[in-house]
Amino acid sequence: MKWSYSVHTAMRRCQRLLVFAHVMAAHNARDPQRREDYVLKQLQQLPAWQGSLVHKVLATTFLADLRAARPVDPSALAAAAEELAQRQLTFSAARRYRQPGQTKRAAGDAYCALTEHELGWEIAPKALGTVHATITRCFENLATQTKLLARLYAGFEHMAEYPLSFRLNDATVAATPDLVFLRADGQPTVVDWKVTESETTDYSRQVLIYALAVARCGHWSRVSAEAIELYEVNLLKNRIHQHPVTAARLEETEDFVYRSIMELKTLVGDGRFGELDLDEFEVAERPATCSHCNFRLLCIRQLEDTGRAAEAQMVQGRLW
Repeated sequence: MKWSYSVHTAMRRCQRLLVFAHVMAAHNARDPQRREDYVLKQLQQLPAWQGSLVHKVLATTFLADLRAARPVDPSALAAAAEELAQRQLTFSAARRYRQPGQTKRAAGDAYCALTEHELGWEIAPKALGTVHATITRCFENLATQTKLLARLYAGFEHMAEYPLSFRLNDATVAATPDLVFLRADGQPTVVDWKVTESETTDYSRQVLIYALAVARCGHWSRVSAEAIELYEVNLLKNRIHQHPVTAARLEETEDFVYRSIMELKTLVGDGRFGELDLDEFEVAERPATCSHCNFRLLCIRQLEDTGRAAEAQMVQGRLW
């Protein structure tokens, strides 16, 4: 079984979302329904897409700048994002994500599946202009964070979006921090980039899981848990939050992951699709979960097909 924070949040939002997104979805499955789940899982709306563009450029162009000790050039970063955006728009508008056998690995960084294209909606030039302006603002804000940048450039062995894992309670705990590097003392620093206007969301749990993965994965020898530096950097708000890392906080985080794994096992067993009955899983309690779910229409059809008409009507009513 594989556990991640995204699996946990899906489980918290809706049991059926958990199954659709993290059990059923498979790009190479013979079952066409599982392939459809895979495609639906990739769909994202413009706000999420602009965030993914920023993250991709930070993990490629900016990472290369860090490794080569080149100064931050926000215009160059924005240009790289614009070029990537155009290729992804072309890919999504042609609905190439629906071509038989198409995978993200095969398409490379051009892969994109926008909800607007899936629904046949036209994306207005003004909306794309807003995306470009937001991305540019993020990189301009990054260039003003001189203290953070000094710490980044003073480090070494920078790695972006490097998958980490460790075993806990017979499960593989997976985490992919945005950026990890070592400081002069050989201890790691983790940076989590955010591109959001949210004022209320608390990301401390998520980023502490990154710190736990860094401490437990075995990639870095002689890591002292309390020496891990953990930064949450909101590029849209131009704010930095350093989260304290202590042995007690990591112990509490590990306990949280352990309890979540236990709950996950109770719901899906070992996570094998063939052993699950989707009809046993509950519909989301919060209406907003359904209205923003990529699997909402699929969920309605499945509920109708299995005689759960009342629940299908309830979900249908949440979409409008």
